[in-house]
Amino acid sequence: MPFREIINSNLLHLPAKWLTRKEDAPITPEDIAQQGRRRHEVTLAGFIFMGITLFVMIAAINSQTNILFLAFGLMLGGLVVSGLLSWVSLRNVEIKRIMSDHVVAGEPAEIHYLLTNNKRRWPCFAVRITEVKASSALAQVPDGYCLHIPAKRTATVVTRLLANRRGAITLSDIRVTCSFPFGFLNHAIHLHMPEQLVVYPRIGMLNRHLALRYREAIESGAMTSNVRGGNDEFYGLREYRSGDNIRSIHWRSTARTNQLMIREMAANAPPQVIVVLNLRTVKDIPDLAERSATVERGIELAASLVCYGFLENFAVALAIAGVDTQTPPAPQMGREARAHLLRRLAILDVDKIDSDAGLAIPNRLVGRAEWIIVTPSQSDNFRDLIPSSPATSHTLLPLNAPGSDSWLHFLTGQDTLRILREPT
Repeated sequence: MPFREIINSNLLHLPAKWLTRKEDAPITPEDIAQQGRRRHEVTLAGFIFMGITLFVMIAAINSQTNILFLAFGLMLGGLVVSGLLSWVSLRNVEIKRIMSDHVVAGEPAEIHYLLTNNKRRWPCFAVRITEVKASSALAQVPDGYCLHIPAKRTATVVTRLLANRRGAITLSDIRVTCSFPFGFLNHAIHLHMPEQLVVYPRIGMLNRHLALRYREAIESGAMTSNVRGGNDEFYGLREYRSGDNIRSIHWRSTARTNQLMIREMAANAPPQVIVVLNLRTVKDIPDLAERSATVERGIELAASLVCYGFLENFAVALAIAGVDTQTPPAPQMGREARAHLLRRLAILDVDKIDSDAGLAIPNRLVGRAEWIIVTPSQSDNFRDLIPSSPATSHTLLPLNAPGSDSWLHFLTGQDTLRILREPT
């Protein structure tokens, strides 16, 4: 290993191949064999100290001076104590990784590590935890440090992760080291703990004009739900059943039919929005860089529209042209539905889009929802992606439209959490 790598890592046995890992790299027998493996590693300071110790030993043997023998014994004892205490410090330590709920491309996300010291009396000192064999998509690999963990206690180490692109990323191995007390030797534990996280595309804030256009495109007011229950709109009458609220009795119908009748109500349904992402024509772009930029812009705009819809309490659905060959689900509300849609955009593979495939449109969505089509060009064919009914309302958002570059504003990570309605 080059000397520069030894200085950078401050370790003797940390191979450079541990720092990054390919996305689809399979688990090798070597990874399984290294599970829970413990070993001591000499640091750069330890190399220097060993060199000085060797020099003192040679000087003591040549001069036969008692003080040099005493110094050599003390220095050798320091190496032994450094290795022994670092080994004891990491005994009976459990590690648990807790992923962040939302990881957005280009924005730092927190990852928590729970370190539990199961020893009865001996505490842990100077524990460092690092992700190794991490994905090459990570611009910042989690690396944390804990100074002290009392016996029978749990400490939380908070680190940061930064992904430079969307997609599925696998965190493979965890490396825990302890250099207590002198820093001459590191006792290291290698743990194979694979876990996958999904990095969402960048989520921006819609500018004022696009947000106003978004809201005006949706019908004002709320629709009446076709599901019984609620107290907003009249649904119908039915016979009285045991357990019904007597306040719901419709006395006029009861007097006319000589039978107790109950007035049923329905709740107002929220406005429905269907975001259609049409990337079927991006393969016609010859420049690979321009094609990739167009794809990411379309995905980021679709993700921002989805999040804005949930922020405004709309029922939102997502349809991807060329991928959704089956009937898309009905618009939904809630954090789980939003996370599902963002996950679909995060793992979208443009190479698998069928440029000749259309979109299955269910009858239940015809005329009841606003269709927003995100497409690369104004000349793209999108008529097969929306219902042909005259009652269908749609809004076209081509990426090459004048002023489309200013549709989104990417701010800070706290603003993204505010859009996602998460605590900052």
